Amino acid sequence: MTQDPHPSVPHRISPASAPLKVLLVTGGGWHDFEAQQEILTRGLGERAAHEFTIDHAPGKDPTAELARFLDPDWAQAFDLVLYNMSLSREQKPETAQAIVDGHVKHGVPAVLLHGSLHSYRFTENPDWFRFIGARSMRHEAMGPLANEVVEPEHPLMKGVPDPWSQSKEELYVVEEMHATAHPLARGRQQDAMPAHPTVWINQYRGVRVFATTLGHHNATMATGTYLDLVARGIQWATGRLAP
Repeated sequence: MTQDPHPSVPHRISPASAPLKVLLVTGGGWHDFEAQQEILTRGLGERAAHEFTIDHAPGKDPTAELARFLDPDWAQAFDLVLYNMSLSREQKPETAQAIVDGHVKHGVPAVLLHGSLHSYRFTENPDWFRFIGARSMRHEAMGPLANEVVEPEHPLMKGVPDPWSQSKEELYVVEEMHATAHPLARGRQQDAMPAHPTVWINQYRGVRVFATTLGHHNATMATGTYLDLVARGIQWATGRLAP
């Protein structure tokens, strides 16, 4: 079995017998976040015990700012932060820095879905890209997407079909993967086009991060395969995933 390159686990996580305290940060432009909030909380709640706190930026504003991040201890009360947002036009580097600093200060792991990986990209904050493990500034046109599992023996990829295909999805163009990041799957839209990582894990200054660029459409997010993968991502990030 492939050895997990990120063995350290934050010591502040609630005991395995207790529900995980999860902050869901959501909202922004171009996605149906109201429906996806329900899909995620219901689907993940069916797979493990979670206590969700939801911070939702209302409307479709991709420049929305969440007051939560003004508090340097904003992450202290949570076991994990789940990001499903599209704040891709927010250009204040201090906002991205406050997010990263909160995770590092309190050792809180993160799971980032789809548009979250394009959020804050125009801040050009290098710590933000190091935190998420990759740099992507654009995506290909919407279309069929085939994913290849590149680490089939990793416990995170258990049960993921290979290939795993979506009939309508965005392929994020990953321009840079940091050395701390470890791709688990990659996607391609057409044979003549390059493949790009679609699922990976990362560790930044002791903080575990699970990321997937997939999940633009509700139909993708609502599948059992997607919800199972995100649920395992949460378990891996918090040190609860069985080998």
